[in-house]
Amino acid sequence: MLSLLPEISMRFRRKVTVLLILIQVGLIGILASLVYPRLYWEQLESLRRRVTSIAATGALSIDGNLHRSIPADPSSASLPAYQQLQTQLKRILAANPGIRYTWTMVRSPVPGQTFLIGDVGGGGSKGPGRPYDASGIPDLWMGFEVPTADRQEVKDPWGVSISGYAPIHDSEGQVVAILGVDVYDQQLYLLRQKFLIFLVVSLTIAVGAGFGIGSWVALGIANPLDRLVHGMRRIEQGHLNHEIRLLTGDEFEEAAAAFNRMTQALQASRAQLRAAFLKTIQSLISALEAKDPYTRGHSVSVVSYATEMAKVLAKSSSEIETIERLSVLHDIGKIGIHDATLQKPSALTPEERQSMQQHPVIGAKILGPLDLSPEELDLIVSHHEWEDGTGYPQGLTRPQISDLVAIVSVADAYDAMTSHRPYRHTMTPAEALAELRRTAGTQFRPEAVEAMAIVLEKKGIL
Repeated sequence: MLSLLPEISMRFRRKVTVLLILIQVGLIGILASLVYPRLYWEQLESLRRRVTSIAATGALSIDGNLHRSIPADPSSASLPAYQQLQTQLKRILAANPGIRYTWTMVRSPVPGQTFLIGDVGGGGSKGPGRPYDASGIPDLWMGFEVPTADRQEVKDPWGVSISGYAPIHDSEGQVVAILGVDVYDQQLYLLRQKFLIFLVVSLTIAVGAGFGIGSWVALGIANPLDRLVHGMRRIEQGHLNHEIRLLTGDEFEEAAAAFNRMTQALQASRAQLRAAFLKTIQSLISALEAKDPYTRGHSVSVVSYATEMAKVLAKSSSEIETIERLSVLHDIGKIGIHDATLQKPSALTPEERQSMQQHPVIGAKILGPLDLSPEELDLIVSHHEWEDGTGYPQGLTRPQISDLVAIVSVADAYDAMTSHRPYRHTMTPAEALAELRRTAGTQFRPEAVEAMAIVLEKKGIL
């Protein structure tokens, strides 16, 4: 019986060793199945948002009237208008490192086909009028309506890439073409390679560490395993700042370190996305204020008033940050309104007023690719809604209007009433406040109006 103990012990040790190896391999498989898809899609979404914002900003710099004058024909390459277009595309390419190719396309009478007009990068110009089969790229067609990007990699004769698209408008607001920007998928390729290396190294460590480990080690597996699984679940829930700290001196510690490096890379990617988002905001605001001299500085004033009102109403730091970041964009949809309507020196006709009332909806479409939360997008869509439900564009009532929207509505109205307009009397601060109080409860939220009164008194305006 005693002679059997070493054999039993050896068999048990072999079983535990195999079990340990299987556990480690399974753990790495779980890590791969949970983390890699998230990392991959986060990286892809980061690329999509980046090229979308570049395309949206770049399309604003393209002269739509100039583009419309270029026929979809190879002979157009000699036209001055075509050379001007190429120059504009080169500027976009030079201003955005990492973009390999930028181009414009127009629709073709043939279903599913487009014509290439301008193009810069990608190994030389292809020339205007070259047909392109876009029947299998639905996001490209969506680009004739709103800024967007490919939802997955696209393979064509020029390689595998992620492309962003944005409509190019003429002076009448008509879509005449789309601007496209291409990023070849080197970042996604590198992510796959790094993950493959991580997977191979981790599996090698798991198998190597399993041999020679006896049954007494099995008891020490439970704690690090629990912590790794907990860490994976925290990352899966979106807590990207969570780190796994293991000081076991074995393969678990190495796996945790690799895991932490991957989460740190993901956080860095999000930081880059935020920076691109802020640059997009600056470009859009500059374009908006350049179109309407009467509202120049209006957005900045609304941010100032709304931020101070939010502080008076004791809103949380995250809510105040949301107002500071997004209330500047409340009128961004006016980019889609004709200049003749925006700058009309007299009262608007019913038709013009109806057109103007679409700017919150247009603003929401412009900002759609940025994936704002419903609460954030509400500041753009609902700042003209009234407490009694007679506002626009949705006719919301008080329970459906958030406090942040109510704050921005009052700040917007006050600055508009005290700003110069050629078709009406400019109110004094006292007159504007009296008008806000008169309409409190029907148009404006009373608490927000009184918060504005306190802000004006603190600023010494009243």
